[in-house]
Amino acid sequence: MASTPISCDSGELVALMRSGDMEALDRITRCFGDRLIGVGRRYCRSEEEAQDAVQDAMVSAGEHLRDFRGDGPVEGWMVRMVANACHRMRRGRKNDPALHDTEVVLPDFRRSPEDALEFGQMSEILGQVLDELPARDRVIVLLAEAEDWTGPEIADKLGMTSGAVRTRLSRARTRVRAAMQERVETGETLGASGGS
Repeated sequence: MASTPISCDSGELVALMRSGDMEALDRITRCFGDRLIGVGRRYCRSEEEAQDAVQDAMVSAGEHLRDFRGDGPVEGWMVRMVANACHRMRRGRKNDPALHDTEVVLPDFRRSPEDALEFGQMSEILGQVLDELPARDRVIVLLAEAEDWTGPEIADKLGMTSGAVRTRLSRARTRVRAAMQERVETGETLGASGGS
């Protein structure tokens, strides 16, 4: 049983969406599903919420297929919908709409158990450090580092000037590096757990 390869061609996908063809949703899921789950993990509080956010985004996409203007990539449109779904979930718990999940899950699966443990601990520390940033700085860092947004894109999204974004991003990066270094030096990594 040979399966037909799925085309992730942007032009084909947009044509399907504009015609209201629900096959577009299947293609979106198969082409971008892993990326969307990754975005959900970054912005939501838990794995379950990440999956819910992707599901919400797919339902919303299904309802608005014909509304896609095509002024950016389909993947970017879906990423924004997942991030927005996470934001709505966060706002349901707290009044700060700028809160983001700070648990960083990086895709490197071939490690020794010791490396995996240390990596997990470093990710946890990074999450704690990010959580200590002011909400707006945390958003800027996550958009720049996790989503590869440019300064002007972040400025437009947050209603700031590009210069203000650059300044805040530079200060936030410095603060994150210093806090990470301090925690590593005080033993909040593998060695602190009584490793060897």
